[in-house]
Amino acid sequence: MKVTVITAVFSGRKYISEAIESVLGQTHKDIEYIIVDGGSVDGTVELVKSYGNKIDKFISEPDNGVYYALNKGIEIASGEIIALINSDDFYVNPYIISQVVEAFEKHKCDAVYSNLFYISSSNKEKIIRTWDAGQYHADSFYKGWMPPHPAFFVKREIYQKYGSFNTQLKFAADYELMLRFILKHRIRIHYLPKFFIKMRVGGTSNRNISNRIKANIEDRKAWKINQIKPRFFTLLLKPFSKIFQYRLN
Repeated sequence: MKVTVITAVFSGRKYISEAIESVLGQTHKDIEYIIVDGGSVDGTVELVKSYGNKIDKFISEPDNGVYYALNKGIEIASGEIIALINSDDFYVNPYIISQVVEAFEKHKCDAVYSNLFYISSSNKEKIIRTWDAGQYHADSFYKGWMPPHPAFFVKREIYQKYGSFNTQLKFAADYELMLRFILKHRIRIHYLPKFFIKMRVGGTSNRNISNRIKANIEDRKAWKINQIKPRFFTLLLKPFSKIFQYRLN
């Protein structure tokens, strides 16, 4: 199975080479790698271009944010499976994509998800938080659950059938997309209880309290968009569950 890996980046020169190397080092042979840049002027463009034809498709132009960029990548992807990895994240070993493909082939599913580590922005060996998604159940979303988006691998036909990221949302488009795919349309998903990604702390929705509040407001909007009613405690449990993911170092 062909896998398209998409990285969206803007002014990400500091860490993007680590993301790129982790993709190029995968043992699975049939990988298409797409990088979508938002018009960086910090040297990101030059760094990506230095990889030459190892990057299958590279777009660099101003856009309206990460979800616009990811949608561009999804639109031009040719793989059966689409994987998304942030410019400051990386795969923990070279066998991730092979394991994902094996799971798709074995379980005949529409999506595969796994776990990730949140790591220090200054020390990639220091694990701050572990996002152990666990097995999905019919009421999981109602209990505040969601899988880690960079560890969520989906067949391209699912995007074609049910749509890509809703760019009306600035902080919770990933949550809305997974809510739409998994709960509303009930796609077939399979859980791999392994840690596939290291993600640096400091993502857009978690960067400060203001952004976290905005993300929580958009979480509520995600349910409304999909015409699904959460339980009264659902949107309280979602941020509360993260407290137990932190490690005491």
